[in-house]
Amino acid sequence: MKIRQPRGQSAFPAQNGWPLRIDCWGQADAALAELGRLRARLERLEERRGAAVARAEAATAEAEKSLGAQRRRLEAALERFCRRRRPELARVNGQSRRSRRLLFGRVGYRRSQSVVVRSEAAALRALAHWRAGQRFLRLRTELDRDALGCFLRNGAEATSESAFVARRLGRAGIALEARDLWFYELDPRAVERWGS
Repeated sequence: MKIRQPRGQSAFPAQNGWPLRIDCWGQADAALAELGRLRARLERLEERRGAAVARAEAATAEAEKSLGAQRRRLEAALERFCRRRRPELARVNGQSRRSRRLLFGRVGYRRSQSVVVRSEAAALRALAHWRAGQRFLRLRTELDRDALGCFLRNGAEATSESAFVARRLGRAGIALEARDLWFYELDPRAVERWGS
């Protein structure tokens, strides 16, 4: 017994949400055939989806590369511009503000501080032999740059003991170095309103 079905429809339509019922070997065989067709259709759909994802990923990667290169060129140009105008930024805004607000955001410089150690081995030896210096070491006997930076930023001049610790750190070749790092940030509302 051969079960025929209209094109695009299943030989076993579910009626009213009830499960299908197979009553003979012919229907069992037809069900197997339908399962084979469904599996083939699902595999074709999966292949199409995979191909579409691969095409989309390739297109996205190419667009990201192009946009990333354009962004890097603009950032470099902005940084060069700000470097040439650095005295102007300080003169217009005063020494405490090294940036300028523009319509679409701000450009300028931010203060960045990092702990500079001339010789890590020498600093480790000096701090390990000095009882008060051991608080700047971690258990693995490495410099705790976070503790050093916190101390040098906040507690170096608080008391005479702190000043003594700061002098010892200086003799060990540890100091706080400050420099201005270039930055920019966008104003999304202005870009949305006027940038298009």
